[in-house]
Amino acid sequence: MTQLREQPYLMVLAPEPEATSLAGTLVADACLAWRLVELLHPARRVMAELVLNAVEHARTGLVVTVTRCDGGLRLAVADGDPRLPRLRAPGPVDGGAPFDVRGHGLQAVQAVAAAWGAEPTESGKVVWAELLILPSV
Repeated sequence: MTQLREQPYLMVLAPEPEATSLAGTLVADACLAWRLVELLHPARRVMAELVLNAVEHARTGLVVTVTRCDGGLRLAVADGDPRLPRLRAPGPVDGGAPFDVRGHGLQAVQAVAAAWGAEPTESGKVVWAELLILPSV
């Protein structure tokens, strides 16, 4: 997906718990405006994981972007932390809390997105994911 077709939806967020919900609303607004209802729920889930990771690990301000591209959507979260995310095996957090399992976020993104990645920027990084509209059979 490389060709842009619409102006992106953009939001600047503080690294606070409500950032995930606000970013989800941005995704919903974009999906409804662009008549991509079939991507609404998967895109909200992917965006929630990207924002949650940024809030928890970067702890800096975020810039959340939803872009309409040929074939679907590109979701991006920019933050001020230069450390790139990595896919890891799920496991319990330090301290052994059995219901506080870590490492599912990027695995969920990988399972839903057609592609995802992270790129360094001058001020930190951007983590992105692309979701495609599946062709009808």
